[in-house]
Amino acid sequence: MSNPTLLFDMYGVLMRLPGPSFRRGVLAAAGGNEDIWPVYAELRPALDAARVTEVNYWRQVALRAGVEDLDIQEAIAADYGDCLEADHEVVDKVLALRDEGYRIGILSNIPTGLAARVRRRHSGWLDEFDAVTFSCDIGVAKPDTQAFAVAVDALGASPRDTVFFDDREDYIAGAEAAGLRAVLFTGWDSVAGELGIK
Repeated sequence: MSNPTLLFDMYGVLMRLPGPSFRRGVLAAAGGNEDIWPVYAELRPALDAARVTEVNYWRQVALRAGVEDLDIQEAIAADYGDCLEADHEVVDKVLALRDEGYRIGILSNIPTGLAARVRRRHSGWLDEFDAVTFSCDIGVAKPDTQAFAVAVDALGASPRDTVFFDDREDYIAGAEAAGLRAVLFTGWDSVAGELGIK
């Protein structure tokens, strides 16, 4: 029996989640207005799918949250500044799976500006994956089933033969709706346990 194709999320799996400086920086750009956070999350899928520009996204966030003097460039810098650290231990273990005969890919919700920064910083290991699918490149974001369909197709695989690892339960549900086997990532042990390896 052949190995399944493996599809990995980036943030919370291969990359570190943003730390506290992210929230502090965005709040500073918004004049300390906490009302920004629900709007930030609600409008994020459109930015991740590149249906709006970064500037228009932040203008809309400011308008909806009632922030009169949002510093857009400061907000963008804070939003992306703490999002560039890879978890190299996990990355190295995932890349080693290629030597075991697995095809490996990435599916990540990521806006255009951040994707460019990530590609510049991490092109070395990103290029070792069989396929890298970013939401900003395909115009659709997780948990939309179409995002999974595109990522699986880029790997030359079928949904039923693909295992997806993500740290968010809503994205796990989206993958399952698209016909993939989906595993909640809680650390390397969740990958090793699924694949029966160390």
